[in-house]
Order: sequence, then C-alpha cells, then structure tokens
Amino acid sequence: MKCSSYHLNLLKDTERSSSSPVRMRVMAPLMGMLACIGMVVWCVSIMMQTMLVKSQSRAIENDLASKKASHKTVLEKQANLRERTLQLEQLQYYKAGVRKIADPLAKLAEVMPLKIQLTQLNVKAPPPQVFTKPGAKKPLLGPTTTTEVQKIVFSGRATDPDTILDLLNSLKAPAFANLLTGTPVTNARDSEKVLDGRKLLAFDVEYSMPERKFEK
Repeated sequence: MKCSSYHLNLLKDTERSSSSPVRMRVMAPLMGMLACIGMVVWCVSIMMQTMLVKSQSRAIENDLASKKASHKTVLEKQANLRERTLQLEQLQYYKAGVRKIADPLAKLAEVMPLKIQLTQLNVKAPPPQVFTKPGAKKPLLGPTTTTEVQKIVFSGRATDPDTILDLLNSLKAPAFANLLTGTPVTNARDSEKVLDGRKLLAFDVEYSMPERKFEK
C-alpha cells in the first residue's frame, strides 16, 4: 500500500533566516565602517605623499637657488681672473720692451760741443692705444702691434749752423749706436738770446730710436 508524504511550510517570509552564520544586518554596518576607515587611510596617505613631495620640491628649489648663487660667483671670479691674466700679459709685454737710455745719455757731456747749450731732452711717448682681447671687460692700454718706434728730441741753442753739425757728428759716437737710428731731422731758427751781439740759434734735432719690441 502506497502512502503519500506531505510537507507543509508554516514559516512566514519574514521569519526565514539565512544559511550564513553572519547576518546581513551585522555585515552592512561593518562593511560601511571598513569602507570609511579605508577612505580615511587613503586620504591620510595622499596627504602624507603630498607633504613629502612639497618638502622635496622646496629642498630642490633651495638647492637650485644656492647653486645659482654659487654659479654666479664662480662666473664672476672667472671673468675677474681672465681680466687679471690679460693685465699681467700686458705687463709682461712692457717688461720685455723696457728700453735703457740712461747709460748712453750719461755720456752726452763727454761729446757735447762747447758752443752748444742743451736746454731740453724729450723722449716722445707714442699716443695711448686701445688694446682689447676677447673676454676682457674693458679696454686695456697697450700696443696693438708687437713693435713700437719712439722719437727722441735734443733741443738747445748754438752759436752757428756749423756748431749744430758738430753736435750731429758727436752723436754718431759708438756710445749712441744702440740709442739713435736713422737720419736726424733738424730744425734751426733764431732765438731771442744774444751772445756777443749775435743772436743765438735755437734748434731741435729729432732722432728715431730702435724699435721697441713687445714680446713674452
């Protein structure tokens, strides 16, 4: 004899329970809390990273500022060194071009004719020349070429033209060979000085001196 089994579900829907050991009414607030904590941690992490990046940026900016100041100082010192080097080079040129004229001129008294009165001795300096090298801040006074010619002028009074010729012959002495070169330029004229009722001649005799060489 067969028998049928009947199963009756007498639970209401509101009385049904989940098979999960943790109920949703507990999980929902917990998950919300965890999400909030995660957001807070993430925000704090972002803030910390932002502060770190700003701190690094300020450190880099300060380092760049200090290096810029140091670089500027180095450039100024390099420019100053270049200028001083150029000045030293100019002084070396002039040192090499020093001309000694005191010794031969000291012998003038030995060869001067008696009827000559020497009133002035003038070594003409050439006009200043502007000499600038690349890298110099301002022009330096110096030679634009490696050689320079100076003039020396003997001025005085003589009794007659023949006496001036005696002076020219006297200046041909070996003592003046390294001081006077070329043909002299003579200018004679009447002066206001009178000797024995005769006016004396005023004269200027100009010689070239050997080339002055500017070398290191």
